Amino acid sequence: MYLIYPPTTDSVKWFLLSFSSSYISTPNYISSSVLPTTLAHQTTMTTPNRGKYTTILSIDGGGVRGIIPATILDCLESELQKLDGDDARIADYFDFIAGTSTGGLITAMLTTPDENNKPKFAANKIVKFFVDEAPNFFPSPKREHAEDTSGSVGHDDWTDIVKKWLGIGKDYLEDFWKAAKGPIFAGDTLHEKIKTTIGETRIQETLTNIIIPCYDLKNLHPVVFSTLQGKRDSSKNVLLKDICIGTSAAPYYLPPHRFGFHEREYNLVDGGVAANNPTLVAIIEMAKERSDNKSVAERLPNIDSSKLLVLSLGTGSAKKHMELTIGDPSIWGILTWLLPQKGVTPLIDVLMTASVNMVEVYLSAYFKVSGSDSNYLRIQDDELDPKQTDMTNASEDNLKKLQDAGTELLEKSVRALNLNTGRYDELIDKKYKYKDAIAKFAQKLSREKKRRAKNEAATWKLVVLFSTFILICGVILKCLKIAAMES
Repeated sequence: MYLIYPPTTDSVKWFLLSFSSSYISTPNYISSSVLPTTLAHQTTMTTPNRGKYTTILSIDGGGVRGIIPATILDCLESELQKLDGDDARIADYFDFIAGTSTGGLITAMLTTPDENNKPKFAANKIVKFFVDEAPNFFPSPKREHAEDTSGSVGHDDWTDIVKKWLGIGKDYLEDFWKAAKGPIFAGDTLHEKIKTTIGETRIQETLTNIIIPCYDLKNLHPVVFSTLQGKRDSSKNVLLKDICIGTSAAPYYLPPHRFGFHEREYNLVDGGVAANNPTLVAIIEMAKERSDNKSVAERLPNIDSSKLLVLSLGTGSAKKHMELTIGDPSIWGILTWLLPQKGVTPLIDVLMTASVNMVEVYLSAYFKVSGSDSNYLRIQDDELDPKQTDMTNASEDNLKKLQDAGTELLEKSVRALNLNTGRYDELIDKKYKYKDAIAKFAQKLSREKKRRAKNEAATWKLVVLFSTFILICGVILKCLKIAAMES
């Protein structure tokens, strides 16, 4: 059993409040003047109160598995272009885009402006970016680590592993020692590519409001960077490239990222340590931006889920095919936790997936118990081959398989999360595919964008009419005054 009891309405509210307490670090309310306004490719969605929904896109972390959500986003943008023309871009349709780790990099690529103040990357360019660049970010090791594929570990297993190490010889032991005292990858190539891709863009300059969580080792506390924070507080208007390097600094694999800004020092590691699925972080940040003079704690339990339109994209997992068993509990020391077993590294995967699972369960319950489950679409493939889950496996074969996994996922029937097992095994409709769900979601986004444009046009019409009325009244009064003086 994943949960003894499915979450109730009260337990969901409690989870929202307890989860949010880790992230509340900014003022509880702000003026509506800093909310999005309609400008060409600069937060092109108007303020949410001019439409029906607040629209949110969330992208999980997962290293090279970012190819999977990138494939889904390519499909979404294609559907939007069918509805609204070839210039349609994902950043035009979402009030908030949140991303962690590789999801944070995708978020930045979707919202960084080019010289014409349009998105620097179309969605169909992001998959190619991963395929072309990932092998440079995560070069294949000369020798593969000894791997247990049974799903459990005992003393005999470790004897075999050590024998394999010694049999490989001195070079491997030197590599092992290097990995023991430093990250697996230096990260130089990744960092340089992020810098050249994102440039000197600061977070307040993104084309819509973005949210990227990181984790600060110095303060042992999550740090959430957002566009709106950067706009209202210059001390938080950090370079986007520093945020992307920080949120992608997966412990064990890549070095932490340290930088200073406005007399504050940041010591960042992968945001997935705290929020690998940033959907709930995005909802919390959205709640903080309401100008109703209430605290976040007062707002969260009263969020109207019927006014949210949320798309949450996972990077895939092997949950259905992989069940680690403890075996001999006495040998679960640092080596057992850190060495690959059945395609995963236990400590890293536990850290990165625990928060994902909790957020999946409670958000699914939140929208379900409130009767708004049609406003929440979570797309996650939990049927990956365990060998595909290594977030640094940038071999040509694996990258091709991840592309295929994303394409095949679109052809699969939509499944809901089973709140008892934590798996996507509740079939909604065998004929209703994820590609159909994406097309339907695109229609909702398109209608919302047009609704806002129509409402804004009507508002401006009223403003013009009122201004004209005032002007005419002024002219009439002036004429009457002149007539009175002449008489």
